[in-house]
Amino acid sequence: MKKVMIVDDNSLAAEGIEKNIDWQSLDAEVSIIEYNSRSALEALKRTAVDLIISDIEMPDLDGISMCKLALSINPMVKIILVSAYDKFEYAKRAIRLGAYDYIEKPLDYMYLTEKIQNAFLQLDKIRKNQELLRASRPLMTDKFFDDLLHYPGEDPDIRLGSFLEYLDLKTDYDYFIVLVLEAEYAGDAGSHPDFAQFQMELLNILDLLKEKFHGFSYFHYLTDADEITCILGGNCHSHRKFLQSVHNTVEDITKSYNNFHYTLNIGLGSAVDNIWRLPASFASASRALKYRFFFPHKNIFDAKDALGKEFSLLSFSEASEEELIRLICSKEDDAIENWLKTFFQQLTSQVQDKNMVFIRIYSLLGRILKFLYEMNLETADLEKEILEVYKHFDSFRTYEQFVVWIKKLCVMAYRKLDSSMENYHNQVYNVAMGYIKENFEHSSLCLNDIAQHANISPAYLSTLFKKVSGQSISDTIAALRIESACRYLSST
Repeated sequence: MKKVMIVDDNSLAAEGIEKNIDWQSLDAEVSIIEYNSRSALEALKRTAVDLIISDIEMPDLDGISMCKLALSINPMVKIILVSAYDKFEYAKRAIRLGAYDYIEKPLDYMYLTEKIQNAFLQLDKIRKNQELLRASRPLMTDKFFDDLLHYPGEDPDIRLGSFLEYLDLKTDYDYFIVLVLEAEYAGDAGSHPDFAQFQMELLNILDLLKEKFHGFSYFHYLTDADEITCILGGNCHSHRKFLQSVHNTVEDITKSYNNFHYTLNIGLGSAVDNIWRLPASFASASRALKYRFFFPHKNIFDAKDALGKEFSLLSFSEASEEELIRLICSKEDDAIENWLKTFFQQLTSQVQDKNMVFIRIYSLLGRILKFLYEMNLETADLEKEILEVYKHFDSFRTYEQFVVWIKKLCVMAYRKLDSSMENYHNQVYNVAMGYIKENFEHSSLCLNDIAQHANISPAYLSTLFKKVSGQSISDTIAALRIESACRYLSST
């Protein structure tokens, strides 16, 4: 039931509102009647009400001031002002400052009932939305962390700071870290787990995580289709002590997890001293888990331990890789070999961990394969070669051996390009030649028409045609016309 306060220095006017409105039908009651604004404000401090109906002109405090103070006490309260005709502009000012509505004297109680009903409806909508907002708080927290971890640029605090302030999350911890966990099905190759059973297993893992991470000051998790991302925060006198605590807990988790059908793999990110640096921690955790087949551990993959430094410090430019692609396209064997030697010399001078060298090689090979995919070329034989070598990667003892092997792959790649380009040239030539044979008798036939039909530029078609046939387009057209004329003469 809604609570209503009536404020009017005229007791008869206040009584008229109380007696002439059917409060029961509105599911409301008049709980307070006051005869001056200040006593009304004091009553509002003591007792919450949903609606105030007040005369706009009171002897002790004007209506606008009363509205401001009432809303500062209870921002949710609705205020309907009763205004004389000459106070119309005054009432509109009060509405701009937060009053809900106004009604002119003399009062039409049916009209006032309608205004009250509308105020209650709006109040119900606001409360419903507030309840939805409160209920969605966990989802909003999930969204905040998901947006933060995947934030694409710098300074995420500028974009997400107000979000964090609204959620009122405690963030003044000494250190944060991100962990990415994946339950890997341990069944036969090619078989897949039952979806419902897999989701149940993820819930079991979550229960285990909640139990084991309860000792940390902050713990939040996000779930994906087959991964769980954990954000931990804590106060510790040293970075090393915090990491040691995380490692001990994670090792305890892997020992406590017993399921013959799944293997629990955990990627540990770098520890950071600020919540806004969590994207870096998430990136290193994800990458450690992604490249786990390079690491010698069984279940726990720590990017920092494996690399001896952060991933972000290993800055091999994409422009450099594009240079290798250019060399492959131009079939420059010596230049390819020199590029690879420089690449490995630079890599081994920056990285002393063999696992990281493997990861970087894997990335480079991926770029070469991606280029071939983009060219719509068959790569099955290259992929097979890569897989075969990866089975005995440990047999490589020097970077020179890698240079020889990758150069071999580059040669295979440009030979594929050659073969593909030759096929393409032949296809274009056949299309152009077919068009010429159909139209050579027309005197208007020209290079532009043929190129438009073949869907390439005239200059490219001219060069391509001569390369394939050994004859220019104009000579070909002339030869066809002469041959046709000879046939005509011989037939007559």
